[in-house]
Amino acid sequence: MFDHNSPALNQQPRPYRLSVVMMVKNEAKNLAITLPALRGWIDELIVLDSGSTDDSQQLVEQAGGQWFVSADWQGFGIQRQRAQAYATGDWILALDADEEITPKLRDSILQVIQHAPANTVYGMKRVDCIFGHKIDNPYWPLKAHWRLYPNSFQYNSNTVHESVELHAAQTVALSGYALHHTAATPLFWLDKRLAYAKTWAQERHAKGKTTSIGGVWGHAVWAFFKQYLLDGRFLMGRYGFIYVMLFVQYTFNKYAILYDLIHNPVQDPPRNPQPQPIQQTTPNAQCRLSLVMIVKNESKHLSACLESVRDIVDELIVLDSGSTDDTQAIALAYGATWQVNTDWHGFGRQRQLAQYYATGDYVLVLDADERVDATLKQSIQQVLQQPLQTDKIFMLARVNYFCGVPTHLRGWYRDWQKRLYAREAFQYSSLEVHESVDSGQAALVRLDGLLHHHTNDDVHHFLFKNARYSHDWAREKIQNGKRAGLAGMVLRGQFSFFREFVMRGAFLGGAYGFILAFASMWYTFNKYLMVWAAARQASARITTDTSN
Repeated sequence: MFDHNSPALNQQPRPYRLSVVMMVKNEAKNLAITLPALRGWIDELIVLDSGSTDDSQQLVEQAGGQWFVSADWQGFGIQRQRAQAYATGDWILALDADEEITPKLRDSILQVIQHAPANTVYGMKRVDCIFGHKIDNPYWPLKAHWRLYPNSFQYNSNTVHESVELHAAQTVALSGYALHHTAATPLFWLDKRLAYAKTWAQERHAKGKTTSIGGVWGHAVWAFFKQYLLDGRFLMGRYGFIYVMLFVQYTFNKYAILYDLIHNPVQDPPRNPQPQPIQQTTPNAQCRLSLVMIVKNESKHLSACLESVRDIVDELIVLDSGSTDDTQAIALAYGATWQVNTDWHGFGRQRQLAQYYATGDYVLVLDADERVDATLKQSIQQVLQQPLQTDKIFMLARVNYFCGVPTHLRGWYRDWQKRLYAREAFQYSSLEVHESVDSGQAALVRLDGLLHHHTNDDVHHFLFKNARYSHDWAREKIQNGKRAGLAGMVLRGQFSFFREFVMRGAFLGGAYGFILAFASMWYTFNKYLMVWAAARQASARITTDTSN
């Protein structure tokens, strides 16, 4: 990886020393690319870690660097200040682990540090790369990031979007550019930028910043215009377009989370302080009913769910996948049979295993964030009062609450779910996500009443779940040989917006209905982007192996 026959750091005397300062967390893959570009010409490498579990420290020490740790995270600005405090150089070059210095930029830096530090801060231009491809044109005007400066300067304390405090300093852009390896995979980008978006929104909210739903939309539209046209990414083909779409999504996420922090109407669900074990009270019931659930850290919602059905079920089966809250205590208080399986193979397999533990004639499948209303409860009791029906699957009309707002409650749309069926006749499919009961030739019978589904407590939680689901969905489709095209992912995303906003009536939910529809669009786009990116990366690996 490194040429160990050459010195890691500069060995020649200089009147003014250069310290490269980084902050990292699990950046081994990026450091393997970027550290070799620093070898032999910098005087000091300072790296401040915030909790890495990969090989980052080994790579830094091989490169002659000094490794420090500060896990007390208070934001990017303060972390950069802490890292710089360890530096002893006259000049500071602040780098991220994913920034690779090119030869021309290196030569420009070396020219600057021959002179005594004064009141000038130097800017480093970057060419962004995504999934291994450049998405900036080096000949287009690039923004300079102020990274090379005298050690008397330092970063501000911003939690995100931190920058060097320039005061009255002169600024000069350096020649050349750095390659900015922003993300190797779509999931990496989504996770990283969603964390940024949440931190940004919390910081702005604490400072009293507000936004409207028009602001959420307007900033997203402006981001597309700026990134695609003003920043010249229309010159960079499909990868330039994809980067722009991801950045628009990031902008939408920032302002949607901020809007939610201001307007979120969610209240904690009711929780029985003295729960009683389940007890079937259906008169003249001819069949036993097993309630089957899979859970992880559902203490907030579980009690309300179980209270809605505790008097119509004979058995409660709860399969946990690693809860660390008091989910188990709540379930046991209702008389649950508690089982644990942390060897996760997707939602479908987990539901199959949960059903394996059931003994009732019928299985009722609920999630912890769902609640049965009185009419639906009566419908289920009517089924139990009849002989066992192995040729039918009973469907429940689910209405979704998005951040506490009933986006489907007005009757425009019902999300029909196959949830009540004969235990020995049916089971769930093995799909990792979007799993459902394999119904075969069974008749599907719709029951009266509603299943109230409190999908998420806040926008960030919803977006985080969507990123996980899109990755699981894409991984399964990739294994089955599915492919996707750029036009298809865009059109499918647009249709998802139309379906949710118009066909399913999310427009009736007001601002939150719009956010739901827009987030659904990005969810669909991300799913097919992951399939597309994986196929192209696999093709590139095959080409490389063949050429070698």
